[in-house]
Amino acid sequence: MREFAFTVTYERGADELMDVFIDHPDLSSRTVSCHATAESMWRVDEVTGPEEALAAYDAVLAGLTRCSNLRGMGGCTLDWRYEVLEETPTSRLIYSQQSEGPGCRSIPYLVADHLGDGVLIHAEQHGNEYVWRVLAPDDAALSAVYDELERHLREGLSIDFDHIERATNWSKHGVDDAGLSPKQRAALELAVEHGYYEQPRRHSLQEIAQLADIPTSTLQYRLTSAERHVVESFVDDARFDPASIASAASQ
Repeated sequence: MREFAFTVTYERGADELMDVFIDHPDLSSRTVSCHATAESMWRVDEVTGPEEALAAYDAVLAGLTRCSNLRGMGGCTLDWRYEVLEETPTSRLIYSQQSEGPGCRSIPYLVADHLGDGVLIHAEQHGNEYVWRVLAPDDAALSAVYDELERHLREGLSIDFDHIERATNWSKHGVDDAGLSPKQRAALELAVEHGYYEQPRRHSLQEIAQLADIPTSTLQYRLTSAERHVVESFVDDARFDPASIASAASQ
Protein backbone atom coordinates (compact mmCIF):
# COMPACT_ATOMS: atom_id res chain seq x y z
CA MET A 1 0.00 0.00 0.00
CA ARG A 2 1.09 3.57 -0.59
CA GLU A 3 -0.21 6.96 0.35
CA PHE A 4 -1.26 9.94 -1.73
CA ALA A 5 -1.95 13.34 -0.20
CA PHE A 6 -3.28 16.67 -1.37
CA THR A 7 -4.15 19.94 0.34
CA VAL A 8 -7.01 22.22 -0.67
CA THR A 9 -6.40 25.83 0.42
CA TYR A 10 -9.29 28.27 0.77
CA GLU A 11 -9.32 32.04 0.47
CA ARG A 12 -11.55 33.89 2.92
CA GLY A 13 -15.05 34.17 1.53
CA ALA A 14 -14.76 31.13 -0.75
CA ASP A 15 -16.62 28.86 1.67
CA GLU A 16 -18.89 29.85 4.55
CA LEU A 17 -17.97 26.94 6.78
CA MET A 18 -14.27 27.18 6.04
CA ASP A 19 -14.36 30.83 7.09
CA VAL A 20 -15.18 29.63 10.61
CA PHE A 21 -11.92 27.65 10.68
CA ILE A 22 -10.01 30.63 9.29
CA ASP A 23 -11.48 32.90 11.96
CA HIS A 24 -10.76 30.39 14.74
CA PRO A 25 -7.24 28.91 14.33
CA ASP A 26 -7.77 26.55 17.31
CA LEU A 27 -10.74 24.88 15.60
CA SER A 28 -9.94 21.61 13.81
CA SER A 29 -11.80 18.69 12.26
CA ARG A 30 -10.82 15.16 11.27
CA THR A 31 -12.67 12.27 9.68
CA VAL A 32 -13.49 9.24 11.79
CA SER A 33 -15.23 7.30 9.02
CA CYS A 34 -16.19 8.08 5.43
CA HIS A 35 -18.07 6.15 2.69
CA ALA A 36 -19.44 7.07 -0.73
CA THR A 37 -21.60 5.59 -3.49
CA ALA A 38 -22.93 7.05 -6.74
CA GLU A 39 -26.05 8.26 -4.90
CA SER A 40 -24.81 9.28 -1.46
CA MET A 41 -21.82 10.05 0.75
CA TRP A 42 -21.89 9.68 4.52
CA ARG A 43 -19.24 10.34 7.12
CA VAL A 44 -18.45 10.99 10.77
CA ASP A 45 -16.29 13.97 11.73
CA GLU A 46 -14.74 14.90 15.06
CA VAL A 47 -14.57 18.68 15.48
CA THR A 48 -12.64 20.19 18.41
CA GLY A 49 -11.96 23.73 19.55
CA PRO A 50 -12.79 26.43 22.09
CA GLU A 51 -16.44 26.90 23.02
CA GLU A 52 -16.84 30.14 21.07
CA ALA A 53 -15.36 28.54 17.94
CA LEU A 54 -17.71 25.57 18.16
CA ALA A 55 -20.67 27.91 18.70
CA ALA A 56 -19.79 29.67 15.44
CA TYR A 57 -19.34 26.30 13.72
CA ASP A 58 -22.74 25.08 14.98
CA ALA A 59 -24.47 28.22 13.72
CA VAL A 60 -23.06 27.94 10.19
CA LEU A 61 -23.59 24.17 9.99
CA ALA A 62 -27.27 24.53 10.89
CA GLY A 63 -27.85 26.93 7.99
CA LEU A 64 -25.97 25.19 5.19
CA THR A 65 -27.95 24.68 1.99
CA ARG A 66 -25.12 24.35 -0.53
CA CYS A 67 -22.28 21.91 -1.03
CA SER A 68 -19.51 22.92 1.37
CA ASN A 69 -15.88 22.02 1.93
CA LEU A 70 -16.88 19.20 4.27
CA ARG A 71 -19.09 17.65 1.64
CA GLY A 72 -17.67 18.47 -1.75
CA MET A 73 -16.28 21.20 -3.93
CA GLY A 74 -19.03 22.12 -6.39
CA GLY A 75 -20.87 24.73 -4.34
CA CYS A 76 -24.21 23.48 -5.71
CA THR A 77 -27.44 22.80 -3.85
CA LEU A 78 -27.82 19.36 -2.33
CA ASP A 79 -29.92 17.18 -0.09
CA TRP A 80 -28.12 16.56 3.16
CA ARG A 81 -28.70 15.98 6.83
CA TYR A 82 -26.55 15.84 9.92
CA GLU A 83 -26.81 14.70 13.51
CA VAL A 84 -24.61 15.49 16.50
CA LEU A 85 -23.74 12.08 17.96
CA GLU A 86 -21.68 13.35 20.90
CA GLU A 87 -21.20 16.82 22.29
CA THR A 88 -18.97 18.41 24.93
CA PRO A 89 -18.17 22.10 25.46
CA THR A 90 -15.03 21.72 23.30
CA SER A 91 -15.90 18.92 20.86
CA ARG A 92 -18.55 17.55 18.51
CA LEU A 93 -18.92 14.17 16.85
CA ILE A 94 -21.04 14.73 13.76
CA TYR A 95 -22.68 12.28 11.39
CA SER A 96 -23.65 13.73 8.01
CA GLN A 97 -25.08 12.38 4.77
CA GLN A 98 -25.29 14.14 1.43
CA SER A 99 -26.67 13.39 -1.99
CA GLU A 100 -24.26 12.71 -4.82
CA GLY A 101 -24.89 13.75 -8.41
CA PRO A 102 -23.30 15.10 -11.58
CA GLY A 103 -21.84 18.55 -10.99
CA CYS A 104 -21.51 18.15 -7.23
CA ARG A 105 -19.36 15.14 -6.51
CA SER A 106 -17.59 14.82 -3.18
CA ILE A 107 -13.88 14.11 -2.95
CA PRO A 108 -14.48 10.65 -1.40
CA TYR A 109 -16.76 9.74 -4.30
CA LEU A 110 -14.22 10.84 -6.91
CA VAL A 111 -11.50 8.77 -5.24
CA ALA A 112 -13.70 5.68 -4.92
CA ASP A 113 -15.03 6.05 -8.49
CA HIS A 114 -11.54 6.20 -10.03
CA LEU A 115 -9.73 3.73 -7.76
CA GLY A 116 -12.45 1.23 -6.86
CA ASP A 117 -12.67 -0.87 -3.71
CA GLY A 118 -10.00 -1.15 -1.04
CA VAL A 119 -9.20 2.57 -0.71
CA LEU A 120 -9.19 4.43 2.61
CA ILE A 121 -9.56 8.19 3.03
CA HIS A 122 -8.55 10.43 5.91
CA ALA A 123 -9.01 14.20 6.09
CA GLU A 124 -8.05 16.93 8.54
CA GLN A 125 -9.08 20.56 8.50
CA HIS A 126 -7.67 23.59 10.26
CA GLY A 127 -7.03 27.20 9.39
CA ASN A 128 -7.46 27.67 5.64
CA GLU A 129 -6.31 24.15 4.72
CA TYR A 130 -8.14 20.89 4.18
CA VAL A 131 -5.61 18.03 4.00
CA TRP A 132 -6.73 14.78 2.37
CA ARG A 133 -4.80 11.49 2.55
CA VAL A 134 -5.57 8.42 0.46
CA LEU A 135 -4.33 4.92 1.25
CA ALA A 136 -4.39 2.88 -1.95
CA PRO A 137 -2.88 -0.28 -3.51
CA ASP A 138 0.65 0.01 -4.88
CA ASP A 139 -0.55 0.01 -8.50
CA ALA A 140 -3.14 2.78 -7.97
CA ALA A 141 -2.83 6.01 -9.95
CA LEU A 142 -4.51 9.19 -8.75
CA SER A 143 -3.72 11.27 -11.84
CA ALA A 144 -7.32 11.08 -13.06
CA VAL A 145 -8.59 12.21 -9.64
CA TYR A 146 -6.09 15.08 -9.58
CA ASP A 147 -7.11 16.19 -13.08
CA GLU A 148 -10.80 16.19 -12.18
CA LEU A 149 -10.23 18.08 -8.94
CA GLU A 150 -8.22 20.76 -10.72
CA ARG A 151 -10.85 21.14 -13.45
CA HIS A 152 -13.66 21.64 -10.95
CA LEU A 153 -12.01 23.88 -8.36
CA ARG A 154 -14.27 26.83 -7.77
CA GLU A 155 -12.95 30.36 -7.39
CA GLY A 156 -10.98 30.97 -4.20
CA LEU A 157 -9.62 27.41 -3.92
CA SER A 158 -6.19 26.07 -4.82
CA ILE A 159 -4.76 22.57 -4.57
CA ASP A 160 -1.30 21.05 -4.01
CA PHE A 161 -0.48 17.37 -4.51
CA ASP A 162 2.02 15.12 -2.83
CA HIS A 163 2.95 11.44 -3.04
CA ILE A 164 4.28 9.54 -0.06
CA GLU A 165 5.86 6.21 -0.88
CA ARG A 166 5.30 4.71 2.55
CA ALA A 167 1.90 4.80 4.27
CA THR A 168 2.21 6.15 7.83
CA ASN A 169 0.03 7.08 10.81
CA TRP A 170 -3.12 5.26 9.77
CA SER A 171 -4.08 4.09 13.26
CA LYS A 172 -7.05 5.75 14.95
CA HIS A 173 -4.72 8.04 16.85
CA GLY A 174 -1.15 7.84 15.58
CA VAL A 175 1.23 8.83 18.38
CA ASP A 176 3.55 10.53 15.87
CA ASP A 177 0.74 12.82 14.84
CA ALA A 178 -1.90 12.33 17.55
CA GLY A 179 -4.42 14.37 15.60
CA LEU A 180 -2.68 17.55 16.72
CA SER A 181 -3.30 20.83 14.98
CA PRO A 182 -0.24 23.01 14.31
CA LYS A 183 -1.31 25.29 17.19
CA GLN A 184 -1.54 22.35 19.60
CA ARG A 185 1.81 20.98 18.49
CA ALA A 186 3.39 24.41 18.93
CA ALA A 187 1.95 24.65 22.45
CA LEU A 188 3.53 21.32 23.39
CA GLU A 189 6.85 22.38 21.93
CA LEU A 190 6.73 25.65 23.90
CA ALA A 191 5.97 23.80 27.12
CA VAL A 192 8.86 21.39 26.62
CA GLU A 193 11.26 24.14 25.52
CA HIS A 194 10.58 26.21 28.63
CA GLY A 195 10.68 23.35 31.10
CA TYR A 196 6.99 23.18 31.95
CA TYR A 197 7.16 19.40 32.44
CA GLU A 198 10.41 19.40 34.41
CA GLN A 199 10.53 18.86 38.16
CA PRO A 200 10.64 21.50 39.43
CA ARG A 201 9.15 23.54 36.59
CA ARG A 202 11.43 26.15 35.08
CA HIS A 203 8.51 28.28 33.91
CA SER A 204 4.83 28.44 34.75
CA LEU A 205 2.10 28.45 32.12
CA GLN A 206 1.61 32.18 32.67
CA GLU A 207 5.31 32.86 32.13
CA ILE A 208 5.41 30.79 28.94
CA ALA A 209 2.34 32.58 27.59
CA GLN A 210 3.98 35.92 28.31
CA LEU A 211 7.18 34.85 26.55
CA ALA A 212 5.16 33.67 23.53
CA ASP A 213 2.98 36.80 23.60
CA ILE A 214 -0.32 34.90 23.66
CA PRO A 215 -3.13 34.88 26.27
CA THR A 216 -2.64 32.39 29.08
CA SER A 217 -6.15 31.00 28.52
CA THR A 218 -5.35 30.33 24.86
CA LEU A 219 -2.11 28.52 25.67
CA GLN A 220 -3.83 26.53 28.40
CA TYR A 221 -6.58 25.39 26.01
CA ARG A 222 -4.11 24.38 23.30
CA LEU A 223 -1.89 22.53 25.75
CA THR A 224 -4.78 20.72 27.45
CA SER A 225 -6.19 19.65 24.07
CA ALA A 226 -2.78 18.43 22.91
CA GLU A 227 -2.20 16.49 26.12
CA ARG A 228 -5.58 14.80 25.81
CA HIS A 229 -4.81 13.67 22.24
CA VAL A 230 -1.39 12.33 23.21
CA VAL A 231 -2.75 10.42 26.22
CA GLU A 232 -5.60 8.94 24.17
CA SER A 233 -3.10 7.90 21.49
CA PHE A 234 -0.94 6.15 24.06
CA VAL A 235 -3.89 4.34 25.63
CA ASP A 236 -5.30 3.24 22.27
CA ASP A 237 -1.93 1.96 21.04
CA ALA A 238 -1.29 0.09 24.28
CA ARG A 239 -4.79 -1.40 24.22
CA PHE A 240 -4.35 -2.90 20.76
CA ASP A 241 -0.66 -3.79 20.98
CA PRO A 242 -0.36 -7.62 21.03
CA ALA A 243 2.63 -7.54 23.40
CA SER A 244 0.74 -5.38 25.87
CA ILE A 245 -2.31 -7.65 25.68
CA ALA A 246 -0.21 -10.78 26.22
CA SER A 247 1.58 -9.19 29.16
CA ALA A 248 -1.69 -8.17 30.77
CA ALA A 249 -3.18 -11.62 30.24
CA SER A 250 -0.24 -13.32 31.96
CA GLN A 251 -0.59 -11.24 35.14
